[in-house]
Amino acid sequence: MTNVTFLPWVDPESSPIAASPEISGEAVGDAAEVPAGVQRLSRVMFTEVEDVVEDEEESVAALDLDALEQTLLRKLHTHDMSVHEVMTWLRSKDAAEGDAAELVAKFERLNYLNDERLARELVSRLSERKGKSKSVIARELRQRGISSSAVDEALEAIDDDDELSKATELALQRVRQFSKLDDATAERRLVGFLSRRGYSGQTVREACREALASRN
Repeated sequence: MTNVTFLPWVDPESSPIAASPEISGEAVGDAAEVPAGVQRLSRVMFTEVEDVVEDEEESVAALDLDALEQTLLRKLHTHDMSVHEVMTWLRSKDAAEGDAAELVAKFERLNYLNDERLARELVSRLSERKGKSKSVIARELRQRGISSSAVDEALEAIDDDDELSKATELALQRVRQFSKLDDATAERRLVGFLSRRGYSGQTVREACREALASRN
């Protein structure tokens, strides 16, 4: 027989639980034979347990989201990221879609995330420091999920004269390494060098002509 501990105000002799087949270890033939009080008590107990579990899960989720937000803040201090890149990163951390969208919206409101600003900064960096053409810059920005409108607006800062000037500067620097090459070989290598950076055919020809003229 199963040991039963009764609350102080329950008389063991008169309690229907003590005589219950379920408590005494006997088979229960019909659910209706189980005292109603036991059923009600079970429902209350299980409901309370479920509520506690749900509250704990919500607390853990909130803590995880806060930790994720702090990690993202640190990441943005060292890496420039587009909205698309942040969403991709959050999904890789198993953030719920709604939570990820809410966090991104919050960071946009705080101006931590701004694709238009990022596009302008990348255009300046890739053009001035890396010597890349507008077409290559546009491709790289779109690969990072920045919208075409933001890319086009940022690229307006580079006009055709600026691009030719940059291509010519690169060609002049490069041609110095070809001092032992004949003009035809030097030109071929210059064309390949500038073409890989996405400059148009006309820009490449003009830049190469000026660079090769400097060898004389």
